[in-house]
Amino acid sequence: MTAPIVALSRVSVTHEGASRPAIRDVSFAIAPGEVVLLAGPSGSGKSTLALTTNGLIPHAIDAEVAGSVTVAGIPTSQATPAQLGTHVGMVFQDPDAQVVTGSVRDEVAFALENLLLSADEIAARCEDSLRRVGLWERREEDPAVLSGGGRQRLAIACALAMRPALIVLDEPTANLDPDGAADVYSAVRDVITSGDRSLLVIEHDLAAALPLATRILVLDHEGRLAFDGAPSDVLRDHADELRTLGVALPSPPASETLAGARTSADPIITARDIAVARGGRDVLRDVSADVPRGSFTAIIGPNGAGKTSLAQALAGVIPVSRGAVRVEGEDPWRPRRRARAVRFVFQNPEHQFVAHTVRDELAHDLRRLRLPRDEVETRVARMLDRLGLADHADQHPSRLSGGQKRRLSVGTALIAMPPSGVLILDEPLYGQDAIRSAALIDMLEDLHAAGTTIVVVTHDDALVAQHATHVIELPGMQAVESAPTPSTDSAPDVPTTRRPRALDTLNPLAKFAAVIPAMIGLVLTRDAITPAIFLALSTLALLLGTRFTRQIALWLGVALPAIVIVLATGFGVWSGLEAGIATALRLAALLALALIPGVTSDGVDTVRALVAQLRIPYRIGYAALAAVRFVPRFRYELGVIRSARRVRGSAVRGPAAVSLLVPLLAGGIRHAERVALAMDARAFGAYPTRTERREWRWRAPDTACVVVGWAVTAVTFVVGALH
Repeated sequence: MTAPIVALSRVSVTHEGASRPAIRDVSFAIAPGEVVLLAGPSGSGKSTLALTTNGLIPHAIDAEVAGSVTVAGIPTSQATPAQLGTHVGMVFQDPDAQVVTGSVRDEVAFALENLLLSADEIAARCEDSLRRVGLWERREEDPAVLSGGGRQRLAIACALAMRPALIVLDEPTANLDPDGAADVYSAVRDVITSGDRSLLVIEHDLAAALPLATRILVLDHEGRLAFDGAPSDVLRDHADELRTLGVALPSPPASETLAGARTSADPIITARDIAVARGGRDVLRDVSADVPRGSFTAIIGPNGAGKTSLAQALAGVIPVSRGAVRVEGEDPWRPRRRARAVRFVFQNPEHQFVAHTVRDELAHDLRRLRLPRDEVETRVARMLDRLGLADHADQHPSRLSGGQKRRLSVGTALIAMPPSGVLILDEPLYGQDAIRSAALIDMLEDLHAAGTTIVVVTHDDALVAQHATHVIELPGMQAVESAPTPSTDSAPDVPTTRRPRALDTLNPLAKFAAVIPAMIGLVLTRDAITPAIFLALSTLALLLGTRFTRQIALWLGVALPAIVIVLATGFGVWSGLEAGIATALRLAALLALALIPGVTSDGVDTVRALVAQLRIPYRIGYAALAAVRFVPRFRYELGVIRSARRVRGSAVRGPAAVSLLVPLLAGGIRHAERVALAMDARAFGAYPTRTERREWRWRAPDTACVVVGWAVTAVTFVVGALH
């Protein structure tokens, strides 16, 4: 009999600080070639179980593990994640939290470098795995430009490259639209067809995974293994028990006919030729739509189509850059009273929480309306009962479960809204099991029947077909990359960028060493001519030594005017302003010098050079690199939280703005934890060293660069002193 890849024997896992085990007394084994579907209600311990199969529990996550877990016959308690990673690969549900590097190829190579494979072996495995998931042609691109489905296929490629016997996919399509989910399962199907991998798939949506599964495991609410068998047998013999647990069973294809409703032709919200910009680019362009009064309207479309932006524009959460939105004939962005008629529920419930207890969270908007205290208490008590949160009234909102947070976020929107108002929800069913989803939909249907206009952003086809009376469908702003059939033909690795120029080929440390003396000296100098010379020489070096980029173009828009000012000063013009101009020039020159290594050196290359030449521990360098990659996420999260607070009428200026740090840091910590887990799953830090495919060695041109930089610095300061 073939030995199992993974075997669990009477395993219980209790997380640090938890009062009860997340999984209890679980036993099963996965044999080569099996495709196992793991199902169960929210909170049943599915992700905890998955994390035990490759040693992330207990090595990366503190937890008490009873029983035994073996991977390829090796007890996980006695092996490192790197050793286990060669047998079990992990793909998490959040595509963004798995990206560490700046290119598709480097992302796949990251784990292989951690495993100390040779450069040739890394290159071969990268090509093989990227071809399997249809991303080889995009190997030089930043993962950020891929769609959600594309980034998840990239995560699968990373797992494939490690050549594990078992790949674990933890809700890999939870954040994806139907096209993105189809993309991922197409890649999974190709992996299965090859016959060289086993799979453990965690899914709420059984319909997506059942066609691939050879076996199904179901956990109950206590984290015990309730059912284990062939999918057809378990679904046939235990359908009622599965529904009771909250497992969403596959249903017949939904009718294309929209649900009937009492609606009017009178639109309560209109949008005409609107555009919404984020980060300097349009995420929504020339969109017109109506939301009929009393309707249940669904906003649908692929990832990146702008569904959330449209919903937020309709609610007045964000302004439009062009066009017009009207709610009851008024601009929702301006009148404060629009919050009473239109309420918005964010996808992340914690974004809109402003108080320290559940009770105060619900009372916040009522107090803003200056209602009598007795009425506030009565309405809060009624809403607590309706939401099933009466026993949690004095808890901090952050201590609630995911489903409870979602219900509370809906309650904060409903409690001060008139029955004839508009409730707009962004992905209300995200992360909810079947029971919680059904309860939330029932609440929305009750509101709809009472005259509330409901608008939902959703990927759920069943929700649209069974409950929506109207649909607003957005096309993608750009075509989502297709997943071409993997080819076995080898293609030459043709560079996709222009031929590098002089500064691009130098060791990053040489460029830093060349400019640091000048930067130190500029801090101490007080004349205007010295920084002017450095500013001119740095700009010239950027123009001649590297290819023209947007950063350089932006810099020239600042540098050239500054140079003109200095020349004018040298001829006696504005002589009274010379001290101020000298200070401004020093800052400009410092920035120009910093641009030389900054623009011409990739972050990964700089880390590699620091590790190779200065012996900086690679764990520190690459961890910092991963952290830098989600700085833009912080900016986005901050904008969302500010919008949520403004919608709730909570001040975000002055000392009150400090309150924004709590949800921002909480979100950042959670994201960092997910990134750290993804890195651990790829054997990061398992060995004292790692393979570097491109070693930055110190060569003669690097020495020449430093010598020239120091010589120019000395001459410039002499000229400045004489002047």
